[in-house]
Formats: sequence, structure tokens, C-alpha cells
Amino acid sequence: PNSFFFSSSFQLPFALIPVLTFTSLPSVMHDFANGLFWRVAGGLLILLICSINMYFVVAYVMSLNHLALYIGAGILSVIYLGFVFYLVSL
Repeated sequence: PNSFFFSSSFQLPFALIPVLTFTSLPSVMHDFANGLFWRVAGGLLILLICSINMYFVVAYVMSLNHLALYIGAGILSVIYLGFVFYLVSL
């Protein structure tokens, strides 16, 4: 059950960011593009989900009590956040 939770929670931002991006583009959606309220609300939702993900990762890694796992989780977290910021910047 834990692996399902971790894999699905990490995939959720990668699904929400493109949906929010494409539905906010007037060139794609024309009259049906998201307004400012929905873009801000969607961005806050993505930020909340990413924050929750990072909290659970930190809590899980801290419970393992091993320095190598702390370093590995830190590196992977930076890569993950970098990719999320890359998707947001597009």
C-alpha cells in the first residue's frame, strides 16, 4: 500500500500541471480558457499537493535513520522540485 501511495502522489503534480497549463492557454481553448481565478486556484492546489508530498517524504526518510538515505532523498527531492518548476515554467 505504501508504494502505491508514494507513486500516485508523485504522479499527481505531473498530471495537474499540464492540465492547468493547456486549459489556461487561449490559443488552445479559445473562449473556454481558464480565467485568472482558476489559474491561481489551480496553482495553489498544485503547491499544496507538492508540499504534502515533500512532508511525507521527509517524515518517511527521517524514520529510516540513515545518513546515506538522507543524502539520497535530498538529491532526489532537488531533482523532483527542479522538474516540477521546469513544468511550471513552460
